[in-house]
Amino acid sequence: MHNLAVTPNTFIGRSQEIEEIGALLDDPSCRLLTLVGHGGIGKTRLALEVAARKSVSFPDGDYFVPLAPLCDADDILTAIADAMPFQFQQDNRDPREQFLAYLSEKHAKHILLVIDNFEHVLDGVDIISEILATTTNLKILVTSREALNLQEEWTRQISGLAYPDHENGTPLSDFSAVQLFLDHARRIRGDFDLTDDSRSIVEICRLVEGMPLAIELAAGWLKTLQPADIAHEIQNNMDILATRSRNLPERHRSIRSVFSHSWELLLKEERDVFRKLSVFRGGFTREAAEVVADASLYLLAGLVDKSLVRLSTSGRYDVHELLRQFGVEQLEAADQTAAVQQAYIEYYLGMLHRLEGDIKAHHQITSLDAIAVDYENIRNAWQIATQQGHFAVLNDAVESLHFFADMRGRYPEVVALLRQAVERFPQLLSPELEPMLRRIQARLIRLILLGNIRIEQDLRAQIDTCLAVARAHQDQSEIGYCLMVAGIVAFWEADNKLPFPDPRAVACFEESSAIFEALGDLFYAADSIAWLAPCSVPTRDYDPSIAILQHSLELRTEIGDRNGIAWVTLNLAVSMEGQLNYVECERYTRQALTLMREISSLKGILHAMFKLSELVTLKGDLDEALAIVEEMREQSEEANNLDGKMMSAGLMAFLSCIIDENYEKGLALAHQNYTLSLEPFFGGHNVMAARFGQAVAACGLGDFQTARQDYNFQDWEQRDDPTAGTVCLAIEAAALAHDGDFEHAAELLALAFHQPAWASGWLHHWALLDRLRAELNRQLGEDAFQAAWERGSQLDLETTIRSLLGELDDAARPIIPAKQSLLDPLSERELEVLSLIADGLSNRDIAERLYLSVGTIKVHTRNIYGKLNVNSRTQALARATEINLL
Repeated sequence: MHNLAVTPNTFIGRSQEIEEIGALLDDPSCRLLTLVGHGGIGKTRLALEVAARKSVSFPDGDYFVPLAPLCDADDILTAIADAMPFQFQQDNRDPREQFLAYLSEKHAKHILLVIDNFEHVLDGVDIISEILATTTNLKILVTSREALNLQEEWTRQISGLAYPDHENGTPLSDFSAVQLFLDHARRIRGDFDLTDDSRSIVEICRLVEGMPLAIELAAGWLKTLQPADIAHEIQNNMDILATRSRNLPERHRSIRSVFSHSWELLLKEERDVFRKLSVFRGGFTREAAEVVADASLYLLAGLVDKSLVRLSTSGRYDVHELLRQFGVEQLEAADQTAAVQQAYIEYYLGMLHRLEGDIKAHHQITSLDAIAVDYENIRNAWQIATQQGHFAVLNDAVESLHFFADMRGRYPEVVALLRQAVERFPQLLSPELEPMLRRIQARLIRLILLGNIRIEQDLRAQIDTCLAVARAHQDQSEIGYCLMVAGIVAFWEADNKLPFPDPRAVACFEESSAIFEALGDLFYAADSIAWLAPCSVPTRDYDPSIAILQHSLELRTEIGDRNGIAWVTLNLAVSMEGQLNYVECERYTRQALTLMREISSLKGILHAMFKLSELVTLKGDLDEALAIVEEMREQSEEANNLDGKMMSAGLMAFLSCIIDENYEKGLALAHQNYTLSLEPFFGGHNVMAARFGQAVAACGLGDFQTARQDYNFQDWEQRDDPTAGTVCLAIEAAALAHDGDFEHAAELLALAFHQPAWASGWLHHWALLDRLRAELNRQLGEDAFQAAWERGSQLDLETTIRSLLGELDDAARPIIPAKQSLLDPLSERELEVLSLIADGLSNRDIAERLYLSVGTIKVHTRNIYGKLNVNSRTQALARATEINLL
């Protein structure tokens, strides 16, 4: 049929595509099928393979017609005739009439014409219609960078080979783009292995978006470069995608040749639009193309037809990355870069400014979605504006950008953008620039705090400066914002020099909320009010944070702040947990998780899943807990979210011990949780789940001394809390049974099992306790065991827990002084922290020594200051020495 060999490697991963194209040809109503795609995509070889596989369907012949050598559309007829068994006659008929007469004689014959590279001779497309009209069973398979736009035409868009754009568990060798690279690589280096540099190979496939020709050309450089070097070169210059092979057509020896050929086929207006479209990143809308690139619908459609622009099913357009690089070169050559970038900045950063009010109200989700879809363009526009010093535009855009970072959990990347902008401001600030810098800086500080970003800066001094500038300019809205951020800084102050609650934090939040209420800004008023909740001091019978949060919830509901509603709901769950109302806690948590999913808040989803998995684990719904934790782990790994990784590791530590009795795995996960808990610069983390897991693991391994230390190290303030109590009781029962005190062990185990179902359900799934219960029954005898079980069920939980913690031997707890001249004595943990403070250890050093989080040490330090009535470490040590605590 044809004069080009079909090489097997060309069709790696394309079997399904070949079958689908073949199925289209089998359709009786399909007489003309065009495979459309840009150069280098492998259309020719694909068409040849389809023809080879379908040859049995065309017994009267299949013929390959290459049009690439043609310079004139009038030569199409001759090229087709030359490919078929036809000779022109020397008579008075013109060639067209002769050829159509020949086809008419064969009108019933089953013939396939494969016509290759039609894009540069489209003016002669009418011959195709005439051929189809003359015949009955002849079919035509065309390859072209542009559709023929005939009524008879069916089109099939051809794209690149499949490549991994993110980790999803699929083996890399399953992706056809990777397979093609490996096939060519092994021809050059027989010992080449995917594991040598899989990351760079994936990056190469991603950069060329699976384009077969580009992959083959890239692999050809393995004689000289490593995969990482090839990927780096592709990012900087497409000219590396070339070959010196002599048996390739000139137009296929480099990607530049392929693209230059397409470029020459464009109209002047199409060239102008295409080079302007190269400014976009991650796709664009029709509106953006019209505003930024002066692209009319007609010109945009023309570029789509020519396979230089792609239209997705979502209605967005995009340009292949290598084509985009080519377009950037053309834009620079035309000296249009600056003007197009200015339009680009104004469009996307202006969009952020326009969405600001909608994000704070009823159109929040659609606005955030719009930012998410165009985030690559927004980030690029921000970076260009930063480089060029467009500070006023950055100032207008920063509010919405920082909303997006907070509400969609994109803290690290947006913090990086804001830092770049802050660092770009000149050292000597003009009166016009200083308010802009401080406004961006204040939002940067808030994101650092809320995102737990480790950045070693004096945030208190910075926010004080921002607040001073806002007051100097009498900008009430900015004063309110800076006060709120100053309150957050005070709340998370690293040195804990003020007693809790921090008066400065409370004063800042109260003044901030008053300012925003006076301005009618209920969005920020509700936010400031919500921050007062964790500053409140709960008692055993009343938690003022609940009323505060409910007030904030009312304001957020009024304005339609769905992000705020979701977070307040989750905070209400935490408050209910503090009141030991676990039924309401679960109700609020499930509601919060639903809300977080609706608003696509990754941070919120992870925190709600963490809380819910804790609750269902305690209830004994371990299948649900395991499913939640697995989802947490997957989402955290995909987003590289530190909090999620830490929380899922802690929960999995406990579940691994209870479900599988895999105590070694539990210990490893608990250690992973602890290591991650030291990372964030601001804020502490709840490591209780991991400590539970570590205690249970140690118990399962028979290390009861460590197990006792672990459960006693819990951030456990309420001794009547049955959730922590069940862990303590179960471990003590196992330890006492090991020591031969079977009667006492049975009593404690009974007390654990008689706690409310929402706290003790997990006990029924720990096989160790089933064995322990059977052993106690055997050792005591049925009657004595039942009597001990009955006595234990009647014990008071708080009294028993306090008794246990006071009865631990010296190896399991620090020595407690016999007397303390304090109305509210220091706890065991507080005494140990105080001792380490006296040794000169920092909060982080103490946390590492005691296997606790920095946040937990902050709490203990704050409590020490309060009980000793001091405001600093120095005062605390002096007071402790005075009353013989040291």
